[in-house]
Amino acid sequence: MRSWARLALDCLFPRSCAPCGAPLAAGAPSALCAACRAAIAAPSGARCARCGATATPPGLVCIACVRRPPAFASAGALGPYRAGTAGANVLARAVQALKYHGDRTLAAPLAELLAARYPFAPDAILVPVPLHPARLRARGFNQALLLARGLARRRGLALAPRLLARIRPTTEHAGLGAEARRVNVHAAFAVRPGFDLAGRSVVLVDDVLTTGATADACARALLAAGAARVDVYTVGRTA
Repeated sequence: MRSWARLALDCLFPRSCAPCGAPLAAGAPSALCAACRAAIAAPSGARCARCGATATPPGLVCIACVRRPPAFASAGALGPYRAGTAGANVLARAVQALKYHGDRTLAAPLAELLAARYPFAPDAILVPVPLHPARLRARGFNQALLLARGLARRRGLALAPRLLARIRPTTEHAGLGAEARRVNVHAAFAVRPGFDLAGRSVVLVDDVLTTGATADACARALLAAGAARVDVYTVGRTA
């Protein structure tokens, strides 16, 4: 949106930062205030070299990945995702406002942060985790696609928004354990005909990585279609 149009709209309908509620200055280019942007810090401490979960000692793979190695090679995130009414951090509140309350204006500043910290190959293909058509119709948008589109534009990366399809409906993962999530998304994804992935590196983009079940199922479909490597990049990572 042009700056003058943004300014005019803000004068008529003042905006506030979704995570903290602070008023945004008229014409502010970002839907996140400066304090909230600064509060979205990279995960600290020792992390699993495979899935990005908390792990000790540093540089090694966590027990869960040793027992059941995921199909993806690595996972990165902007920061830790701490949900819950009282303990939710800025990142979690931003993701929830985008995903569950339809505040699409948050996709741009989150994608900007993703672009600034992008850690993968510059020739990788960005693939958003798809929604099933029924859920897409109900929600009206795919937050993973909005994030991937913004990241691609800011870093000049290739984006393949229709490469991966969710071929059957799945249950919402909230409240499901790790094994139930794996069963829920087993064989739920497929690469659409006509895409040549032979030898290509893929970065799978989503909002949050929890157990990694969805990312693993997507990575298996991508590797089966010829991808040489799949990495995962999300806004948040649960502990």
